[in-house]
Amino acid sequence: MINIYDSANQVATDLQKLDEFKALQEAIAAVKNNQESTALFKQMDEMQTKIINSQTEGRDFPKDLKDDYQKLNEKVQKDQQILKLLQAEQALYKTVDDVQKAITKPINDLYDGLRNNK
Repeated sequence: MINIYDSANQVATDLQKLDEFKALQEAIAAVKNNQESTALFKQMDEMQTKIINSQTEGRDFPKDLKDDYQKLNEKVQKDQQILKLLQAEQALYKTVDDVQKAITKPINDLYDGLRNNK
């Protein structure tokens, strides 16, 4: 019998060998080594958590939170270390998305067969 978890663990190990993963690792290290970038990243992370929590609870977030987010976003867009981190993260998640599509293709094919009476 096949153990799919062994395959998943191998994919996780392989992911760490990708250039995209290494680029993200380097970008995170660069942010950690810059106090201003680290503080800005933490502010951004906290703000995003507040926004997500508001949305999850079905609440609109207050105007002052929107204003704070816009101001913070302007600062983030000027921070080269964080921009590199976000670009590296985006590249890695593109790969993860492609892998997820490959993994879920058999499931999607089953549903396509049901939809198209195949």
